Amino acid sequence: MTMVADPALLLIAHGTRNPSGATEMDRLCDHLRGRIDAPVAAAWLEDFCDPDAVTAANDLVAGGARHIVTLPFLVLGAGHAKTDVPAAVAAVRGAHPEATVVHGRVLGLHPILFDLAVARVGAVAGDDRDDEVLVVTGAGSSDPDANGDLAKAARLLAELTGHRWAEIAYAGVTWPRADALFSRLEAAGARRVIRFSWSLLAGVLEQRVDRWAREATARGGLQIDDAGRFGPDPLVADAVIDRYREALDGDPRMNCDLCAYRRPLPGFESRAGAPSAGGLGTAVHPSASA
Repeated sequence: MTMVADPALLLIAHGTRNPSGATEMDRLCDHLRGRIDAPVAAAWLEDFCDPDAVTAANDLVAGGARHIVTLPFLVLGAGHAKTDVPAAVAAVRGAHPEATVVHGRVLGLHPILFDLAVARVGAVAGDDRDDEVLVVTGAGSSDPDANGDLAKAARLLAELTGHRWAEIAYAGVTWPRADALFSRLEAAGARRVIRFSWSLLAGVLEQRVDRWAREATARGGLQIDDAGRFGPDPLVADAVIDRYREALDGDPRMNCDLCAYRRPLPGFESRAGAPSAGGLGTAVHPSASA
């Protein structure tokens, strides 16, 4: 039996009935294998996708893995991340008590994802963005925390792209649904919409929003340009590896991954990397305005 150099990585995703989603997961795993010297596998929560987490862990252990990092491959911390994934991880630990299983956190509002979202939106947005509406769509959840994170993502993305009219919409479960939002934008006199899907892999819920966007465009009141989603991009792999290392090494940061002292946010670029001085910032540290 061959022992692996680094802890194995097991991604646990919610599953999709869209075959393209599974294909994209395979592509992402290929990116990840080029970044760590360890086996990489993917598992799914829903029973219409194979393998489940225990089956995938069986293969990793059979290949020599004795230390596994499990990561929820989910973009927001909703019900799947808080209940279903932990249950799957518990099942893996029960099936393999001889292995060390360390669990990480969802990708969430990872700064790298914003880099990718800005690039996606910039590829289709116009030069004059004052009259464009940026719409960030998600699958939808009954978890207010996750829905709040999408609202935060939309606002920060608008700050980064220069859009001054930003909205969120969902495929279902919660409000506003994307079809209702498109109708409301028409009634408000909007003419051009840039839509970005805050989602990782191709799925049927995203296809539902696609259909509503086509119907709204066909009515003639709106031009809706699709900026896509994250997909199996190398930058997504970078974010995953960051969460993988974090699970192994710990995370000394406070809850401010996206604060102005960590990221060059619009209008506050000079603060990035400067000490925050307990909130006094530029008033105390000349380096913050250098």
